[in-house]
Amino acid sequence: MSRKKPGHILVYGLMALLFAGLGGFGIRNFGGTATTVATVGDRDITAQQYFRALNQAVRAQQAAGAGDVSLAAMEAKGLPAQIRGQLVAEAALDNEASHMGISVGDEEVARRITALPAFAGPTGKFDKATYEDAIGRAGFKVPEFESNVREEAARQILQTSVAAGLAPPRGGLELIFAWLGERRGFSAIRFDTDSRLAAIGTPTDAELSAFFDETKAAYILPEMKRVTYAVLTPDMVLDSVDIDEAALRTLYADRMDQYAIPERRLVERLVFGTADEAAAAKAQLDAGNTDFAALVAGRGLTLQDVDEGAVSREDLGQAGDAVFGLTDPGVVGPYPSDLGPALYRMNGVLPAREISFEAAAPELRAELGEDAAKRKIADMASDFDDRLAGGATLEDLAAETPMQIATVDVWDGSTDPILEDAAFRSAAEALGDGDFPQIDQLDGGGVFALRLDEVLPPRQQDLGEVREEVVAAWRQTQAAAAAVADAEAAKAQLDAGTPIADLGAEVETSDGTTRMQLAEASETVMSDALFSLSEGESKVVGLPDGAVLVQLESIAEPDASDPRTAQLQAAIGNQITQGIASDAFLYYVQALVGQAGVSVNDAGVNSVHSQVFR
Repeated sequence: MSRKKPGHILVYGLMALLFAGLGGFGIRNFGGTATTVATVGDRDITAQQYFRALNQAVRAQQAAGAGDVSLAAMEAKGLPAQIRGQLVAEAALDNEASHMGISVGDEEVARRITALPAFAGPTGKFDKATYEDAIGRAGFKVPEFESNVREEAARQILQTSVAAGLAPPRGGLELIFAWLGERRGFSAIRFDTDSRLAAIGTPTDAELSAFFDETKAAYILPEMKRVTYAVLTPDMVLDSVDIDEAALRTLYADRMDQYAIPERRLVERLVFGTADEAAAAKAQLDAGNTDFAALVAGRGLTLQDVDEGAVSREDLGQAGDAVFGLTDPGVVGPYPSDLGPALYRMNGVLPAREISFEAAAPELRAELGEDAAKRKIADMASDFDDRLAGGATLEDLAAETPMQIATVDVWDGSTDPILEDAAFRSAAEALGDGDFPQIDQLDGGGVFALRLDEVLPPRQQDLGEVREEVVAAWRQTQAAAAAVADAEAAKAQLDAGTPIADLGAEVETSDGTTRMQLAEASETVMSDALFSLSEGESKVVGLPDGAVLVQLESIAEPDASDPRTAQLQAAIGNQITQGIASDAFLYYVQALVGQAGVSVNDAGVNSVHSQVFR
């Protein structure tokens, strides 16, 4: 059975929780300089190591969109404690590896370093200058980095040795496999809401009001930002842009292959190994003994495989004149092709098409106009920025420049068109109290500036605001209830002895479905119902889009002949083994930390915090 090493990220993540705050292992504080933040056994955790790891984690938080990366905010998330926990774990492993004499040689260190893509030069191979530059920018010196690589290799040896030989208990594995792989044969009839909606009328005011009172929680608007913005898009300045006639004609000439399309043919090409084979096939066609589709199938191909699409005379080479000489569908050949002698079947004629300059001009003018408008806005953008820097408001921009002003409420469900621009939405979502308006670029072309007016708390909408949505939801609920009622009526007939096939509805059948297959199809509700039944029992299951009447017909063990069975067994075994290995490694490191002891230098920790969280 193959076994995977427990992943470092998972293991150290668990250990970070275990060592949060560096508590629980007889940790003691000591005074001293700020060059060391902690000692584990004989190993020091340097301030530089802690600074580098913590700074990298904070940057990752910023890249993920975290607005507040202060020390208080990061400690609330447990981030500094997690970083210290990871460093303690690594130091404990390094301490143990050193005592056991575990290490790797220079060749292994070199192999690991030269295999890293980050150190590849222009040729794609390891480049020493690139290597030294990269680790320098990361804050390492070469001996320090290579020492870290050597220590990481030793830690992996320890980790692998702890996980070696671990396997799940056979009985437990078989029990889980039997549960996941058990097959259930069933028949089912679905009752959908779509076919029942037409019979559902409009609710009375009393019915709608009562339904709204029951479902009010679905109509609560979340917290949102009310944002005022000034915007200028290419469409807004398009009328003020002059388009040169000569430029239009030049672009038209450049696009001539789009506007002057020669006559084409819809062609299929069947290639043969030799000219004699192709000629013999053509003779069979001409004699009426076969057809083109049969010839294609005879070569192990499909019509899609031989389809050339719409081609010009020049595309066909030596076969061009013959194919274009046909006025009706037919087969010509054999003619040479780049793959060998071939027969060509012509299926249709696409006549030549030419779009005049006058007809193409509006499209060309719009394209050139948009480009010119974008350039014009880019030229104006610095003036807009200068005005904002000089104290102008968004209202001033709207009054004194072509920019237009509007307000939008920003939240996940907002459908305002301006929020369809990714750059605008991203800036609006990141906008905070006290942020000053500045000119930014729209993804679709143009510029904008934002101001946060207020943060609106969650609010319950009233019925008048969402009446149409509530009516639609009421009708859907009524249709779902009708589907369940119809399914229950069918179940009554089934229980009375009517075969499910005689209920007058389409029956779905399966001779063996597993929990895994239903989970992959997102049929969780169906799975819960089906695997709660005994043979011969039936049940009505309510679904979001209606209901289903299911009758269980058979229960069988996992199918040993199905290749997926072996894959499932292996997957279950690997998952359990990885879990056991992760737990074993976690407890192993916990024991190492407890045995070595941890000393924390508060001065060093605080010094790093003052550098990272300035």
